[in-house]
Amino acid sequence: MTTSIYTVSRDDLYDYLRCPKIVAIKAYKALRTTRAKTAGPTRPLEPATIGMVGEAAAQLGLAGVPTAIAMRQIVTKIPEVNFDDHLRSIALTSLRGMERIREKLAEEYGEVTIIGRGEGRHPDLAGAVLPDFIAFSVKKKEPIIIEAKNASRQDLSDRFQASYYNGIADRFGVYLLEERLEHGTPKISPRLIRGKAETVLIYPRIGVHSVVKERFVPDERMVKLVWKAKELGFKGLVPETDCQSKCAHLRLKMTLPEGDVEPAAPLPLIFSERIVESGFNLDTNYQVTYARKLLPLDVRLALLLGRVSSNQVSKWKEWLLNSVGLDHEDADIALERDKYQDFLRSKPDAESVLESAKDGLKPWEQLLKKRMKTSASVILGKATSLYSLPQESADFVKDSWKRWRRGY
Repeated sequence: MTTSIYTVSRDDLYDYLRCPKIVAIKAYKALRTTRAKTAGPTRPLEPATIGMVGEAAAQLGLAGVPTAIAMRQIVTKIPEVNFDDHLRSIALTSLRGMERIREKLAEEYGEVTIIGRGEGRHPDLAGAVLPDFIAFSVKKKEPIIIEAKNASRQDLSDRFQASYYNGIADRFGVYLLEERLEHGTPKISPRLIRGKAETVLIYPRIGVHSVVKERFVPDERMVKLVWKAKELGFKGLVPETDCQSKCAHLRLKMTLPEGDVEPAAPLPLIFSERIVESGFNLDTNYQVTYARKLLPLDVRLALLLGRVSSNQVSKWKEWLLNSVGLDHEDADIALERDKYQDFLRSKPDAESVLESAKDGLKPWEQLLKKRMKTSASVILGKATSLYSLPQESADFVKDSWKRWRRGY
């Protein structure tokens, strides 16, 4: 059972606009599909590798790295390129395409500088979006979202994706940046970007780009209707719709009875409220988790084993305070074994969340049955991750609940 069952994704929104029945039918299949995994390593699918090549070409191309040097860097990063003539040809074509794109972008924006990767969060959909890059330009104050598509043609769904990215920035103003460049200097102190944004779709292989300024912002009513369609699908039902004879949902070749349901609040949102009410500090959780992720592996292992000297602790604490921007309390938790263990123990476990939220979980228990209990730890992890921000995490949770509870 995948976490996509607990969220509304961009694809769900796109499908809902085509026909709500598509969302329900896909949810029905997702809940009833048993994932079979074969043992042993698997080779990455070529489309995914082509996408990685396009992403690398976009980053190197926008930085103005000469083609020969950029090609060597791509080969180092994606070794398959060196052993596959088709991929190598795509990489070269992509880099040459980026030369044309960079020239055109310079006319519109001036110099465009990628500062890092960003993560946008939509609390009402209980989901996150991961655009390829966040950039700034000399001619604009607002951030630019860069999304590389290394396909051989443009697709209508790409513009929807871009408008959705813009919509999250417009609606919530939250794009989270961690390790990044600012004015050419590496920065690792987490930063929230607030405000409007626009997305540039880049197609390296065909040497074209598209600027998308439209914003798709699902209103509160739509959010609840999409959740409703998904939950109906879990029950083996579909929403009532007035479909035409060639409706897109008919391509799925599945007929389910129509029905109705009062949608339950998203599971990660239910769990997040209980996490906050338990007293667990999501701001601290973000800061401590991020800080420990930045520490070298040998330091993390030494911390885990309790084999770090007081001099080492002082050294890394000073670095976390001055370079990462942590406050003293969070730095102490990140570096002192006993405080770190105490902090982890302060987080409610899945069983206690299920018990404290049992009234609100009844609709979900009817839908998921035994899976509710077995999936609780996964949902708890997702809620903790999604709703943890460098600051104002509790307000992030509270505001989402306000929108849900006022009835849309």
